[in-house]
Amino acid sequence: MQNRRNVLKYAGAAATFLSAPAILRAQTREPFVMMTPFGFIADFIEMMNAISGGHMAAQGLDAKLLGGQGTAQPIQQLITSQAQMIRASGIDVMRAISTTKAPLISIATIYQGSTFHMVSLKKAPILKAEDLAGKTVGIVSVGGTTDVYLDLILAKGGLPKSAVKREVTGNSPGAVQFMKQGRVDCFIASIQVVVALQRMKEEVEIWSTDRYAPMPGQCYISSKQMIEGKPDVFVRAMKAMHASAQEIMTKPLQPVFERAAKDFEIPNIRNMQDLVEVEKVTAEKLWLSEGPDNLLRNVPKLWKSGVDALRENGVANPGDPEALYTNKFVDAAISGKG
Repeated sequence: MQNRRNVLKYAGAAATFLSAPAILRAQTREPFVMMTPFGFIADFIEMMNAISGGHMAAQGLDAKLLGGQGTAQPIQQLITSQAQMIRASGIDVMRAISTTKAPLISIATIYQGSTFHMVSLKKAPILKAEDLAGKTVGIVSVGGTTDVYLDLILAKGGLPKSAVKREVTGNSPGAVQFMKQGRVDCFIASIQVVVALQRMKEEVEIWSTDRYAPMPGQCYISSKQMIEGKPDVFVRAMKAMHASAQEIMTKPLQPVFERAAKDFEIPNIRNMQDLVEVEKVTAEKLWLSEGPDNLLRNVPKLWKSGVDALRENGVANPGDPEALYTNKFVDAAISGKG
């Protein structure tokens, strides 16, 4: 949908451009390519809204948003300079830096907390890490983020990785049926699943993986070369992202989704109320979990905690945590001095 509209938009823009005065052509907006890790799911509404809501255009940026097919793809696009900014989880970025030594850097954090939660039945609750001994745990995918979080939780509880059996249950409210059938004792899923289970009034016990492994949840990532080459562009991008986030937190959400759906194929858009409710909880619980003053900021204690946890458990060694992020663009954007 977006590609077809872009072809028409750019075709019309090209005709206008050729007939415009030279001074007008000199004001052409700066191209800026962003990428999500998983298509255009509702979780990325603040990125879609930055474009559909005109926030990027207001900052003189001709922004384009691409939908990835897994975290590895946008990271590769960033490394090869095909994208200027991607969204990715803090844990995945730290692992990528450790493995590839790529000069990735977080320029902002949108999820200060983890999206992932441990879910168990109230009649057979898993209340702490030690309760996992001998249990079967559902994870989203083998070797993925939830698999790593489980390792970190077990380590904090003094348990070896072999203390549990793992089953892939995906990231869906349907995983609760696996618990009811006795196939798993608990599972790890995202906040979207948690909200769905609560709306379904399921009798479940829930706690965030932050209890044992606090670290940045979802971040906006670029490369050190790109931010050093065009720092003003990233200040403008952060102004746009901050404006988009503020609109989502303060304005009715249904019109925001409806506007974005004209430009992007948003899955499950017919279930508008579900999308709205999930986004409200996401903004309250994850965007602002470190307080409103830290909206979009990289919180040093979270980066240090994440690096320490990964290093101590032999998962990854991304180096000095202070080298993994910068707040200069967010600070300049919010202060208006950029």
